[in-house]
Amino acid sequence: MLLLTKSGFFKKAVIAAVILTVLASGYLLVGDRLLGGENGEEEPNSREEMAAEEEEELATRVICFEAVIDDIEISNDFNITLEASKEYSIHPRLDGEVEHVNFDVGDRVEKGEVLAEIDDERYRAELEQAQAGLAAAEAELRRLETGTPEEELEQVRASMQEAQASVEGARRDVGYSEEIFEERTPDDMEIEEIETEYEQAERQLEIAEKELRQAELSYEDAEDNYERMSSLYEDGAISEREYEEALRGKEQAQSQLEAAEAGMRQSESALKGTETLKNMTIDLYDFRAEEEQMVSQARTQYEAAEASLEAAEAALAEAERGPTQEEIDAARARVEEAGAGVELASTVYDDVKIEAPADGTIAQVEIEEGETASPEAPLFYMVNLEVMEAVANINEPYVNQIEEGDEAPVTIYGAAEEEFTGRVNTISPLASEQGGFPVELRVPNPDEQIKSGMRGSIELIVDESQDTLLISQDATFEPEEHEADRADSSYKAVYVIDDENRARYQTVETGLETKDIVEIKSGLEEGDRLILHDQGRIEDGQKVEVVESETI
Repeated sequence: MLLLTKSGFFKKAVIAAVILTVLASGYLLVGDRLLGGENGEEEPNSREEMAAEEEEELATRVICFEAVIDDIEISNDFNITLEASKEYSIHPRLDGEVEHVNFDVGDRVEKGEVLAEIDDERYRAELEQAQAGLAAAEAELRRLETGTPEEELEQVRASMQEAQASVEGARRDVGYSEEIFEERTPDDMEIEEIETEYEQAERQLEIAEKELRQAELSYEDAEDNYERMSSLYEDGAISEREYEEALRGKEQAQSQLEAAEAGMRQSESALKGTETLKNMTIDLYDFRAEEEQMVSQARTQYEAAEASLEAAEAALAEAERGPTQEEIDAARARVEEAGAGVELASTVYDDVKIEAPADGTIAQVEIEEGETASPEAPLFYMVNLEVMEAVANINEPYVNQIEEGDEAPVTIYGAAEEEFTGRVNTISPLASEQGGFPVELRVPNPDEQIKSGMRGSIELIVDESQDTLLISQDATFEPEEHEADRADSSYKAVYVIDDENRARYQTVETGLETKDIVEIKSGLEEGDRLILHDQGRIEDGQKVEVVESETI
């Protein structure tokens, strides 16, 4: 807002007193000259000289103001309520008992500081379990990459020899049971037992059939997937790794199918053997049931021993052959998966510490030590008071005079001695329910003197005019009554001092106004001298003497 530089009240009073004193002296001097000297005699000067001196002495002394080109601004105060620009609701990512609460309401915290801690026993155990799984996967990968040690090969060979010995022993048992088979007769219990064994073999066969069907379906799916992925790989649509995964999936499904087929054959064989034994037992019910059961058991043990021998031989062949590239790749994939599990468990474990998301001040604490925290409920509320926000409702006539980025002084009622500056952040295109247009403001608050919820006002420039002609309010007065067509608020009257130092009455068109400054739209030019104060004692054409000049 622009102000006059020399128009203080005290100064004006002093000047007015000086003018009255000078005028009184002038009137005394003129009266003395009119009466002659002390003896009533006429002074030797000519009448013309006396007339000139008289006219000069009778000139009214005035203070003038020189019209200038400058800027004028109009501002209004708008009420505001200030809130923190950033508020944080801090939730834990885990549930558990709170062991420590490290801050209280009003405490300042920095980003990353630990506000509270949750009991970490369960999450530490999960992390250690994941780390153990990773170590096991890495050990298996190292074993495959380095090959089977000689000591392990010897152990596998020894297992195969034991399986061979078991087969020989089971074969002898079968021969012994068959040898005595003819000498004994089965009883009722033996008949029931063989029937039960037969029913079990039937159920086992049903299970084997279901497993075989499931393996066939899985193999069909894996084979279809492999053919599709193979076609995509040939077209360059997938990576080699994805192709190899599809191949391994097919091979694994094929292995499972072969195992299911073997299980099916074994179940069929077991059922067939049990059926044979059942039939024989029924036939020999009266005299050889016990021997038949012995033979059946011996044969079952023999078949189991043969199966163990086959498994031992396969294990020895695999150990001597060494791992395939597919097995090594699968082991590497398990290591990567275990590593991801460790990383996830480590991240979860880190979340037992609830950290401040940013610098700020604790506004509320919603938890106490020993209580249970959960992700659904906040533990703390934080605010950042370094920059405050406020919304001013700007009236319709003024809203288009404000632009984003405009700055203006802010007065806070609770901190009236401090100086603050607000900056226009956004201007809403929609009117609020109160009738004004919401204008969002940002107010820097480095010392945090402003608290959330404090009230104040902002002085916004609602109108302005740049490079315009300006004069003092003290140079204007109301136009004469006969100028009725101009007797409105946009026209005022002034006295302009011409080149002959005479006052000339002039009506002017005004624009923006403050308590000290008036914008002139027409009627004056830059540099025009105007009479200040006491225009009521001035008449149009009156001789004046300028004793002081004021400007902006």
